[in-house]
This record gives sequence, C-alpha cells and structure tokens, in this order.
Amino acid sequence: MPCEKKKEKLKFSFKMPIKKPSSFFISLFFIQVFIVFFGSQSGCQKVSPEEARTIKLLPLLNKVNVISSPFKGHPALADQEDAFPVESSPLALTEAGANPYNLKRRLHIGPNYISIIFSPPESRYDLEIDIPPKCSLEFGAGLIFDINYKKKIEQAGSKTEGVEFIIRLKKEEKEWLIFQKFLEMPEEKENRTLNFGFHRLELPSKGGPFHLIFETENGDGAFAFWTNPMIVPQKEEPVGLILISLDTLRADHLSCYGYHRKTSPAMDFLASEGALFLEAISTSSWTLPAHVSLLFSADSVHHGVMAADDRIPENLVALAEILNQNGFVCGAITGGGFVSPKYGFARGFDFYNEAEGSIDFINSAELVFKAARSWLENNLDKDFFLFLHTYQIHSPYHSPEPYGRTFLSPRASFNEINVERYLGGKGGIFRPLSIEERENIIDLYDGEIRYTDEALIDPLIKWLKEKGLFDRMLIILTSDHGEEFYEHGAWVHGAHLYQESIRIPLIIKFPRGLFKGEKIDKIVRITDIAPTILEALNLKKSRPASWDGRSLFPLLRKKEKSDRPFLADTCWLSGEFCGDDRNVLPLTVATNQGQRKIILNRPWTEKLSRIYQPAPASWKSVEIYDLSRDQTEQNDLSSKQPVAIKELLSALQAHYQLLGRLNRLKLILSEEELEKLRALGYIH
Repeated sequence: MPCEKKKEKLKFSFKMPIKKPSSFFISLFFIQVFIVFFGSQSGCQKVSPEEARTIKLLPLLNKVNVISSPFKGHPALADQEDAFPVESSPLALTEAGANPYNLKRRLHIGPNYISIIFSPPESRYDLEIDIPPKCSLEFGAGLIFDINYKKKIEQAGSKTEGVEFIIRLKKEEKEWLIFQKFLEMPEEKENRTLNFGFHRLELPSKGGPFHLIFETENGDGAFAFWTNPMIVPQKEEPVGLILISLDTLRADHLSCYGYHRKTSPAMDFLASEGALFLEAISTSSWTLPAHVSLLFSADSVHHGVMAADDRIPENLVALAEILNQNGFVCGAITGGGFVSPKYGFARGFDFYNEAEGSIDFINSAELVFKAARSWLENNLDKDFFLFLHTYQIHSPYHSPEPYGRTFLSPRASFNEINVERYLGGKGGIFRPLSIEERENIIDLYDGEIRYTDEALIDPLIKWLKEKGLFDRMLIILTSDHGEEFYEHGAWVHGAHLYQESIRIPLIIKFPRGLFKGEKIDKIVRITDIAPTILEALNLKKSRPASWDGRSLFPLLRKKEKSDRPFLADTCWLSGEFCGDDRNVLPLTVATNQGQRKIILNRPWTEKLSRIYQPAPASWKSVEIYDLSRDQTEQNDLSSKQPVAIKELLSALQAHYQLLGRLNRLKLILSEEELEKLRALGYIH
C-alpha cells in the first residue's frame, strides 16, 4: 500500500549576507526552510514527459469539497481578518479559482510568501482526482502561533498541545490512511513561531480515480494549514525555465553589446549559446512599472502602475499564473522593494522570496545564486519556472572586494558610492559633476556588473552544466531599465527615456541550441518576453488576449523584418510629476516609428524647480531622433520634422486616453517598506 517515503536530511550552505552601509537589515528568519521547497527525489518509476503534468490541488478546492470546517457553519468568519494568521491574504481568483471561505491564502513568513490551504482543526477536504500512474503527492503541513491565535486562546482560556494532520486515500468503498502526523503547537514568543515540515508520499503506481481526503483533528482553534499540495509525475526530462532580471543593467555596458570593457564573460557566453536582441526596449526607466510589463506583458497605459503606491490590477494575467495552471512549479527569488508581493508580483508563484536580491546586501548576486541552487535542487524533477532578480547593480555601487576595484583608476577619489546621497538626494540628480567624478562612478558601476557576472551568472551556468541541464533549459536574461551617467544632464534613472535608460539587454538561450548565435537588430519590447516564453514552451494557445506583447519567434524565423513600436513613459513617484489627479500624461513619454523615436516632456514648472536644484540645463517639450544614425541621441530633429511630430503625437494621444479611464489600485505602504524604497533612492 502507499506509504510515506523517508526524506534525507536537507543540507544548507548559505553565506551570510553582507549589508550595504546605512540600510536597514532584512530578517532572514525562515529563508533556509522555505527556499528548500519540497525536498528529496521520489523513487517512483519515470514516465515520458508527455504523459502527465503536475496537478496543483489548491485550485481544485471548491465549496463542495469542504466536507467540514469551522467556517462552514459560520461563513461570516471568513471576512474577519483575525480568524486567519496575520500577514496572510486570500489568493486572487485568477490564480486559485473559487476561494471557499477564503481558505486559499498567501502566507507571509519572514521574507517568504507561500500558498496555503488554511485548515483549522476539524476541517475535512475531499478532492476527487484521476491520479496519473507512477507519481507522488507533495505537500507541507504546519502550525502558526501569532497574535491572532493568542487572542483565541485567551478567549478560550486554554491552549492546545497540537494538531493531528491526516491524509486518506479512498477508492469506492476502500480507504487507506497514507499520512498521519501530530505537530506540537509552537512556543509563544515575541514574534510569530512556526512548526512546519514538507513531505512526499508515493501514490498507487497504477493511478486511477481516487479521493484524496485532507483532515486536521484536535487542537481546537489552532492555526493549521496545508502548503500547496500537488501530484507530481516522474519525467525523463521535465521542462525548465529561468528568467533573470538584473536590475539597472544597461545593454551598452555588456561586452556582447560592444562595450570596450570585459564586464560580462558569462553573459557573453550565454549570448553565444542563444539569441541576442540588440535593440530591446523597456516600458519605463524605473523598476516597478517595468517589472509589471515584464511579468504581465502590459504597457503602462494598460497596467496603470505609475507611482510607488499603485498596485497591479487584479484583471491582469501574470506569466506565472499561466504556467502554474499548466502544471509548472513557480518560484521567485528577488530583492523585494519595487518587486515586492505587496504590489501583486507573487501571483501565480508557489514560493516568493523578497530578501536575497535586496539592495541591503553588497553580495546579493551571490545570495541569489545560492538560494536559486537550493530551490532548483529540490524542484528539478518537475516542470518549473524560476524568476531571479537582484538589485546588485543598482546604486549604491559597493560590491565585495576586489570587484569594486576591478575597473577603478588609481586616481579614483572613492571606492564605493551611493550616487543619490552623493548628489544630495533625489533633488540633486541634475547636478553636474567633474569628469573625474563621472569616470569614478562609471568604474564602480562596471565593477557591479562584473561581480554579478561572476557571482550569479557564471556559477549558475556551471551548475546547470554539471547537472546536465544547461542544454535543455530555457534561460532568459534581461533588465528592467538602464542607468544615466549625465549623457543627457541627469544621473541614476527615472527622469528620462533616452536609450541609456530604456535600452535593456535581452538574451534568450533556447533548449537544444535553437536559434544559437542569432542576433536580432530590430526593435523589440520587454512586453514581448512573456509571449515568447509561452510559445517556446508550446503554450502559445494560453496567451491572454489582454497581453500587449507578441512572441519574438516571427523575428527569429525571419518572417518579420520590421522594428516593433514601443511605448515608454516615466511618472516618477510624487504627485507633482503626474498631476494632482494622477490620471494625466506622465512626465515623459516616448514611442517610435521604425528607427524614428519621439520623446515628449511635460512643461517644467516653477514648483519642480523648487524641488530639483539645480533644474535640468535643458528640458525640451518635443525631441525626435533617428536611432539608425544617432544611437546616443545627440542630434534632435524635431525642428526639421513637423509632419513626424504630428503623426507620433496622434498615436500617443490615442494610447493615453485610456490611462484616464483606469481604476488604479492603491497600496498602503508600511514604514518598513517605505524605508526600503528610500534605500533604493526613489523617495525622500
């Protein structure tokens, strides 16, 4: 009969984070526990990749499956926040389906977010499933002691000792107990405490229609939960996708894009093994809106996320949601901040970490690799999607020795720098610096790129090769935006939409050498990445009609030979830049017709001059550049092309009429979250 397979003891080899100076420290409590997500390999016999996909059980839970629950007789409890663990929220309809009694939740533990089915004692959930042959059941079970539970036991006058977790397998009149474990209630401490474990059970080898019954008993009122249960078939070659976003990386500072320094040997190798897109353009010059475009394939006129307190609309469909629905296990290891789950980025992800790539650590690239390796080691037997993000390259430029000195001149005045602070805050971004200061800043920026290349990209490639996985993996490397070094009178990013701010690297390493060595010189968009992924994974039919991007396969197959029209804007983060109602044109907008690019700037006001001192030396209302002849945008043609201005203005007006009709969701940020954004230099 089915029985629980013993798990090997999991080993960890994390290096301690190294804090960047003057930044608050992110607690790493529980990181190691949750990064190792669903541990050891099963001993089940393997089947071919086409036979079955991973079945996620969480979306299958509906009201009819809730046989018993404390909520069933008191449905009003489902709307009371204190009836659930603190820092947990109902999963969205788009990622979890119907949500009876709000039992399907995203639980925030330390820097990690996991999907759970809340199951207070005396809950019984009965799921009828056609189980594929030769597979296993994976799940987690846990208890939480927090302030909401403390209120419960104070009202009841007693505390439970623990909870019995039970799983039964039923077919017709026969029933088998396949899992039973008593978890003791964790101790009460100042912070939340957790008793938690992952498990894997082998299911009947022949498969067939069964009922899987999940129960919790005893421990009246305890906060018990199951973590993302799934049925996993064994495959000869599961499908693997890794999407890497290196925050603030401009394309023209990589060797494979023609840069004069050797900043990126590993990225260059990845480019040689795949397709290199020479003219990829982002939708914005700062992190939040650009990452919404990357992961939801939406221009800002559709997603409406243009300020620090905007949330991702619930009607948008995430790449991770589609992959999750198609049996992929989805994990993310990020730097949080403007890619925090608070904005909605965790939708579709089974696991989401917002610490390892943080701005707070000078070795975040290394930490992201370590965490990625641990996650991959425990999920290679499934179809998976892993999203990696780090702020390593973002200011402050302070990488571990000796990388900070890799390109540094002996005459350099400083060997690390927080650019915004050096300029006196965000209000000083238009301040000119000396040639020596500028070169010093660029040297440190390039050192961050080289460190990221050696600490994250190179070891990841080597590890995948050692495991025999590199050749069959789909690996995408890109960025959200670039960085300014006063080419157009500003520093850092967010103020302008010149090429140094929105031209991003895009490398796609396809499985089995497909399109190896291809170089595409046509303009493509960050929104095109998600549709390309779906087509590469044979999921083209799952592409939402609402997505703005298009697959890049027609360009790769030489069936398309034109530049794609892009739409980029930046609104910055204060109401002054977007207008009082925040539903007007952004501060700066850019689009193109082929290689002809137009930039529109709203008028500079006296109010802005009081905030930004000095004011920009030049601020034109309209600029036009011919990118085919002027990649650095030094020759403004606006006075010579009035017809082009009229055509491009008409196209932009049609786009931005939509923005005023968007019902933009707002996010209330905690003081801790605001501090993270201050550390990134985005707010005062």
